[in-house]
Amino acid sequence: MAIDRDTEEKEEVVEALKKQLKIEGELVGLYEKHERETENKAMKRLMQMYRLDSQRHINILQAAIEVIQGEEVYIEDRAPLAETLKQHLELEKEALDNANKILNRTWVNENKGLKGLLELWRNDERRHHKGLKTLTDKPYFQIGSNDMVALFRGEDFLEERYRRSKEFKARQKQ
Repeated sequence: MAIDRDTEEKEEVVEALKKQLKIEGELVGLYEKHERETENKAMKRLMQMYRLDSQRHINILQAAIEVIQGEEVYIEDRAPLAETLKQHLELEKEALDNANKILNRTWVNENKGLKGLLELWRNDERRHHKGLKTLTDKPYFQIGSNDMVALFRGEDFLEERYRRSKEFKARQKQ
């Protein structure tokens, strides 16, 4: 019975995510239209920025759907992302230092629109760092809230236990 409820809940979540995918697709079209129609270079850039953000949301939602539907993400799959994180952190420190220096200038603070754009950039860099770290550090399989082994053993152990359990279940079905 619990398996049916879990399956039903997952299907509901997938449907909600697919609905959001459609909304994000509509937003991409809306931003593309405004991008084409305006002559103002700065406004073109802003529309492009929001269009790309919605396209990024589409990728996030699609990845979530794939994980819910059984796409496996193991430690070795995340290794390239971890390497990217190291490089990103090195480059990001310089970007954050530059952003903070620029944002400390009086004339930037007096131009609220410019200040807002530069704060978006700086905050995006911070968010990217946090997101990359989270995505490389977290397991992509369910761990029960009362699983005491998870508190004392590393992710390698938990992942190996998950793989063995999955293999065992597959053999039982044969």
